[in-house]
Amino acid sequence: MNRKDILKAQHEKKYSEGGFGASTTPRPQDFRRLPVRKGIMGKVVLLLIVASLAVLCWWKLDVIRGYLKSDTAADVDNKNTPTAEIRTPAGVRASNGTVAREITVADIKSYLTPSNAEIEQLYTYVVNSPFLKENLQYVDRMKSVDFLYVSTNDTVNAFAGRRVVENDGKKQLAFHTVVFGGAARYARLVGLAAAIEDGGSDGMLKKFVEAMPKSFCGSCSEAECVKFIQDNGLDRALANESIRQKAVSYSSGTIVSVLAHETGHHALGHLLSVAEKRNLEISRNQEREADSFASSIISTSPFGEYIFAGTLFWHYAIATQADAASDTASDHPLSKERFENFVRANAEKASAMGISIN
Repeated sequence: MNRKDILKAQHEKKYSEGGFGASTTPRPQDFRRLPVRKGIMGKVVLLLIVASLAVLCWWKLDVIRGYLKSDTAADVDNKNTPTAEIRTPAGVRASNGTVAREITVADIKSYLTPSNAEIEQLYTYVVNSPFLKENLQYVDRMKSVDFLYVSTNDTVNAFAGRRVVENDGKKQLAFHTVVFGGAARYARLVGLAAAIEDGGSDGMLKKFVEAMPKSFCGSCSEAECVKFIQDNGLDRALANESIRQKAVSYSSGTIVSVLAHETGHHALGHLLSVAEKRNLEISRNQEREADSFASSIISTSPFGEYIFAGTLFWHYAIATQADAASDTASDHPLSKERFENFVRANAEKASAMGISIN
């Protein structure tokens, strides 16, 4: 006999013996559950739950509808998913009723001129590259080299230099690598054209180089670059986050190559000579050695694809724009030769891009 039956029997006995008052004594049936009452309460509880869920869903849907109607939601979407509406001038309503995203002059400037921190990070990457770190002599020579990025100088140039300093009354050589803002901006311009072509616009790099003023090879001011980008509609491409990121990657690869070249001059001991004037042919051979040093850094880099591509586009632009007369008189090899040497030194990567030099 289970507990329920025992309780029933006890109460039946008490009831029969008169142990309970007639008005208060529970009868056996009082211990049964009331299915009718349970059914009603269950339905009421279920109804309340359903009603609460309905109110919550209505509130959520109302919030979502309000967000989808807002300009903010459209702007965020356009930023990450480029569409033709991005190219709509500011203030003009696009087909979906939203205001198209605008690329301001400040946006263009922030892309064109890398910060000191960005350039210094690229330099640190070069001096800590596997190729350089494996040679203790290279590492030792680089310890005495200072680095300087002059973003306000518009000259398209970078160089490895030295100066005489006095330390405790003794004269000694101090070495430095300098990169000018003009070189960084030229790299960013070429990187943008390369990214647009990579995005499917065949021939963009060639059109870009042909449209670029010849003067940009020597000087690249921020104001002139902004105007060039706006006049040629390149600001539209900067609205595309994917293209912008690729452009930064390509241009950073170019700057790494430039820094690697100048680092090569220091690591290879080109500036240790006491001679103030160098023979033209010796100078050109040292430039070739520095180019080869840079190619070795590129080939051992995990980011070699972007560094190679950015450098290839840089050499192509320089070779296309170079003035033949000044190129011949330069203490550097001809721009065309440097371009071809770079392709040969990176034949496998060049071949993957469909480029080869006989």
